[in-house]
Amino acid sequence: MASSQFSIRIPPELDEKVKEYAVVNHTTKSKVMIDALAYYLGCVDDVPLSRKVMELEKRLTSLETGTRNRSCCCNANA
Repeated sequence: MASSQFSIRIPPELDEKVKEYAVVNHTTKSKVMIDALAYYLGCVDDVPLSRKVMELEKRLTSLETGTRNRSCCCNANA
């Protein structure tokens, strides 16, 4: 089935944030917008599994980094 297409106008500041997010997450602006709409509309199950996995990996990395930083600080004060 072919995808539907529509156009919207967004403020330059929001466009810049979408671009930055896409670059950091190695994706496209279209995929960012699709994901954002799915989350906003409460139909996250329509978001591709690969995107969900990528988000979980990002969160895990953040948690691991935070844990490492705390353990380093604790060891330095011991």
